[in-house]
Formats: sequence, C-alpha cells, structure tokens
Amino acid sequence: MFVLGVNDCFHDNSAALVCDGELVCSIEDERLDRIKHTAGICWGGEPPYGSIEWCLNEAGVKPDQIDAVAYSVDMNAYLALEQLAKSIIFSYKKMSLKNILKLRFARKDLNAGFLQGLTYGYFVKRKRFLREMRRRFPNARFFDVKHHLAHAASAFRLSGFDRANIIVVDGLGERYSTSLYVGEGNVISAPIRQYTYTQSLGAMYKNITFYLGFGYFQEGKTMGLSAYGEFDERFANVVNVSDGEYKVDLNAIKKLGKYARYDGELLKTHKDIAMTLQTQLERIGVALAKTLYERTGYRNLCLGGGVALNCCMNSAILNSPYVDHIYVQPAAMDNGTALGAAMEGYARLGFESKSHMSHVYWGPEFENDEIEAEIVRSGLPYRRSEDICRDVARLLVDQKIVGWFQGRMEIGPRALGARSILADPRSPEMKDRVNIVKSRELWRPLAPSILEERVDDWFENAYPSPFMNLNLFFKAGVKEKVPSVVHADGSARVQTVSRHTNPLYHRLISEFEKLTGVPIVLNTSFNTRGEPIVCTPAEGLRTFKVTGMDYLAIGDFIVERGG
Repeated sequence: MFVLGVNDCFHDNSAALVCDGELVCSIEDERLDRIKHTAGICWGGEPPYGSIEWCLNEAGVKPDQIDAVAYSVDMNAYLALEQLAKSIIFSYKKMSLKNILKLRFARKDLNAGFLQGLTYGYFVKRKRFLREMRRRFPNARFFDVKHHLAHAASAFRLSGFDRANIIVVDGLGERYSTSLYVGEGNVISAPIRQYTYTQSLGAMYKNITFYLGFGYFQEGKTMGLSAYGEFDERFANVVNVSDGEYKVDLNAIKKLGKYARYDGELLKTHKDIAMTLQTQLERIGVALAKTLYERTGYRNLCLGGGVALNCCMNSAILNSPYVDHIYVQPAAMDNGTALGAAMEGYARLGFESKSHMSHVYWGPEFENDEIEAEIVRSGLPYRRSEDICRDVARLLVDQKIVGWFQGRMEIGPRALGARSILADPRSPEMKDRVNIVKSRELWRPLAPSILEERVDDWFENAYPSPFMNLNLFFKAGVKEKVPSVVHADGSARVQTVSRHTNPLYHRLISEFEKLTGVPIVLNTSFNTRGEPIVCTPAEGLRTFKVTGMDYLAIGDFIVERGG
C-alpha cells in the first residue's frame, strides 16, 4: 500500500512516500527549486509538484498505484475563515490599502480576519490544486490530517515507542500553536490541551528574533546568542509560567521592542533578552512535559513542530524528572508534516502505522559517473581516491576545510554527514575560518559530530543525538581539546554518528580519531548564506567554487581549488 504525504499549505513545501508503513523517500521543494523554505499555497507560493514527482520517480511508482494521499492541513477548519475572507474583501474592496492598514491596527479584532482576507485568493488556488491531485491520482483515497496531528504523527509514529507523550509547538497550525497528545499503540489521542495562536510560543520567539535584528527562520541565532547573556527579570514577563500553564503577554512583547531594537551592534541587553526568552521557553517545555507525565505516567516523550528545533529546550525537557527517553522529529518544521500525514494516512486505511526513523538520508543520491561528468564540466582539478575516508581525515589534520558530499541527501534543516562542510575542531582558529566560509556571524557556534560510542567520554548526561537536536555540555578536561565546537557556555549541539545509519561518515571520523585521538569533527551545512543545503553535484561544485573551502570530497573523488 502506497501513501503519499503532502505539505502544501504554509512553508517548507514537501512530500513523502510510505509503503506498507515504512518510509521510502522524502524531499523538500527547496532542495529542487533552490528557494529556502519554499512557500506553500497559503503563503503565496505554489503546490509542491516538484517534491511529489521526485518521490514517485525515486520509488518507481506510477500515479495509479498510489492508494492514498494525505495532506498535512485540515481545510475544513478553514471553511468559516474562507467565508470571513470573502466578506472582508467585499467590505474593503473600495478602500485604499493605506486606510485598510489604519483600520487593521486600530481594531485588534480585525487582525486575524484581515490576514485571512488577504489570503482569500489562495483558497481558490488550493481548490484548483486539490482538483488536479484527484485527477492525477485516480485510485487514491484522500485524507485531510490536521496540521498539529501531522506534526504529532511525524514524531510518534516514527519514534519506535509503543507509548509516549507528545508535544507539538510551532507558530500556528489551523487555529492552534501548542498541542499535547498521547500516543498508545496505533492510536494518537484527541488533543489533551491546546493553546490558540494568541498564545503562540513560535510567534513569540519569532517576534523577539526580529527585535534582535535577525530575519525570518533565524530563531536559531537567538538561541545561540542566549549563551552569551544572563537572565533578567525585567524581560521575563513576555511569557508567564505557573502550575503547568503558560500565558504569552502580547503587550509585554511590544514593550520589549524598545530594549531589543537593533542598531547594528549586539549589546549586553540583546544577549540578556535572548537568554531570558530562552530560559522561559525551557521552563514552559518542562511544564508541558510535567502536565503529560502527571496524566499518563509515561516517561517517553515525542516532540514536533518548528519550536522542537530548539535543542536547548529539548535538553531541558530530557533532563527533567518527567522524561527518560525522547524522540525529536528531525524534520520538525512543516517539511516533516508530509511524513506525519503519510503515516497517519496509512493508519486511516486500517493498518498498523508505526516505524522507527533512525536516520534522515531519504533524499537524492548520485552515482560516480554522474559526479565525474559534472566535475569535468566544472573544469576543476580532481583525482579519484582509493580511500576517501582516510584521505579526507588527513586533509582535516592538515587544517583544510573540506566539503563532504556523499550518499543520499538529508531531509530536514541539519547537515548530518551527507551534505556537510567539515574541519578540525582542535584548532582554535577553525571556528572563525569556517564561519567566514559560510558568511556567518563569528559569534555563532559550530557543531561537533562525534562517534556514537564515544559520547559518554566527552559529554555530561550523554544521550544519543543522531539528528543534532540536543544540547550537551562537555565534561571537564576535554573541551579544551576541541575549542572550535565549544559554545560560550561550554555546550554543543551534538550529532552522534552511528556506524549502522551512516557507515561512511562513521569511518571518516574513526580515521580522524586514529590520527588525532579525537573522535570528533567540526560539521556545518554545505551551503552559503541564504541558500538551501546543496543537493546535486552541480550545486556542490558551484558552492565549492564560490566559498573558501580547500577541498571537496564528492563520491569517490577529491576536487581541488582551481588556480
């Protein structure tokens, strides 16, 4: 039974294909169209036809073989809003945009309706898309999966847990921004607790991120900045936490803007705001985990939604008394809802829909013949390596920055050893060198990839982190050995590398350990600022050319800089 999961509505357009309850492949539109966080229909973009076609071609499946298509949004929840949008457009059609904006900001109750009014045209576009999908997949059943349920399914149904509590936190899904569920066997419960969009933790974090001078989808910068700051009670009232509940204070967020206003320099105030906001978010995460634990007694926890990319929050939850085991969906943003919709769709067909997504390598892969042809076209000097892992380990020891392009591409926002830029973490200068290559701010941290079997030797409260979604603290006496991957507070966003899920990357790090005694390499994503991670050999070669990397290890070949 083939089920196609589709995320088409908000951002990070994507598709996923499941066969008999097992993930076959998945991809995000941004990997194909090279537009980071490709917008969905309701954000003014187009349907994810590229991702859908890639999944079909990758699996060798014809459209008439698809048994079900599952969307990661319930458009029935939007029907009332569609009618509201129509009425708003009718009321406003003779008004100038200037006057509409005045009216909007004068009357807060119009805000949501105004935004829906602006997007009314997208209802029309989406209906057209749904008609085309029914024509394209004539034998399929079609399911609408509520957005937060799709997030929940992407985490629980792929966690390997039989029973678990589930937390979904994002900006907005239909009407809700935080949802709590329980997963038992093949069933995900109705929501136990939900918070509406006015209490959105994702929106709160986004707004503070804007105040600090960062842009869309740059909440990770705020999290990174927090390590340089101190908790300040003056800023804590943006969100209040008590008795397992939280309340976002919209007025406090607006007032905070005058303190956070960015004029080209990050001050202590900015750092303290980031730390205070981060601390409050972590407290909320623990409070939500406590609420679920007290209800069920379960110590397994699954996390989904864009806020689940906050590895500091995830670790605070894991280290709380309410959680023993955690699974964070690696494609936690809307890209992962295609996975969840597909798994939930399979369950709705009446089948057991449980699996364990132990790796992220579900994207495109390229043969050596294709790779060599692209290298020849690039005109760059290259050679075939007899042992790519040994040769790259030696380059890293020689203080070279190496692009690493191997195997099937990752899904989700993290480079996890398939499309990575690698360097020697022992060099104090390497952090700045790599940040310059990436055109990143020099204060931003870089991540370590460590052999899974060595993590206990290097980190406190060690826990497997194959998707780089936990923040661990180095043990005393070892962080001095790898200064380029140690953040300001002595922590790191860690990737643990298993020989079972990525044997080539594991062997590379093992070769590096043989030469240095250190089972860690510095790892960051293979892209330049503002671009998605490279997908194809041509993109990898182009990015290699325009950055300051020294070598590119792509397939069995090592490419050098020309000239």
